[in-house]
Amino acid sequence: MTTTDNGAAFGAASATIARAVEDIIASRDLDAVGEADIANAIAALGKLYAAKVERMDKVFPPVTTDALTATQTVILVSELLRAADLNVFDLAMWFRRVS
Repeated sequence: MTTTDNGAAFGAASATIARAVEDIIASRDLDAVGEADIANAIAALGKLYAAKVERMDKVFPPVTTDALTATQTVILVSELLRAADLNVFDLAMWFRRVS
């Protein structure tokens, strides 16, 4: 696959996942999705985002302003911090480094 093919395939896959997530949330069929599948998707996207930021040496918004509610953001960030064995102090240190 060429770089262009990879980009197009990723774009199509991300659109498919976004639609599937909206459908699953709307139908309240959350049990249909395994926790491991969600974890794999979040980890893969986190790796891609971090690799792109490091390569570009520039931080860009990972989501649009209205993509997640404040509650959704705090739930996700809190659990990402726990999974990485980090705390709010660690986050503050990195936040200063990146800004």
